[in-house]
Amino acid sequence: MNAQKNEKSRNLKHVRVYDQLYRMIQEGVYPPGTQLPSEPELASRMGVSRMTLRRALSLLIDDGLVKNIRGKGNFIRCQESLSDPDRHGLETLGNPVYFCCKDQPDSLEMEFRLEPPSKPIAESLKQHCAAVVIADLWYKCHGQPVAYTLSILPIEAISRLEIDLNRPEMLREFLETGIYSQAAGSNLHLTASNAGNFSARKYVLSKQNTFLLVQEILYGKEGVIIAINKHFIPLELFQARIYT
Repeated sequence: MNAQKNEKSRNLKHVRVYDQLYRMIQEGVYPPGTQLPSEPELASRMGVSRMTLRRALSLLIDDGLVKNIRGKGNFIRCQESLSDPDRHGLETLGNPVYFCCKDQPDSLEMEFRLEPPSKPIAESLKQHCAAVVIADLWYKCHGQPVAYTLSILPIEAISRLEIDLNRPEMLREFLETGIYSQAAGSNLHLTASNAGNFSARKYVLSKQNTFLLVQEILYGKEGVIIAINKHFIPLELFQARIYT
């Protein structure tokens, strides 16, 4: 009986640590934006093993209260106000990366190329096009890649929307935000994927190699497809929000 009680106590220890840290965060002991003490130091303060602490931290990460930045440590997230009238989620026409990634990107790297459409691309776009623009976008947070997008656009849409390809920053800003003000609607399909790392090519986005893939089709006012996007978000960073 005592052995069972001791085992139960060990199993619940990380929950008690979670409760303690949760209260400390809510009470402002660790304010939003600050870094938690290192794991060895925090485990010592809490009087538990590092394994127990990590289990507690994983629960706080799941709750969206803490984020882990590789190579830097654990940080307290800024909490979202449910009364904020400017909050948006997947119910809104906008960039899914910003709606679904726990680590909000603060920079964007882009490369693009112009090439004739392959048969699968032409069929996906459901229109004849002389060429397509294919863009690779790597979203970063504090210098670390956190998401990747492959964008495909008919050259006719680029011309119609007056995007100057001689100014790459214009295309980058358009793909990041501008396209969503030009689009009349979208179609989203969410699925699990293990293709994110080799699709992103330049960077390893997830050591676990598991991703949430958001396949997005954007339509113009006339109902013609203006872009197809494939957004790869590491599963450990994925957090969807829908407000109704």
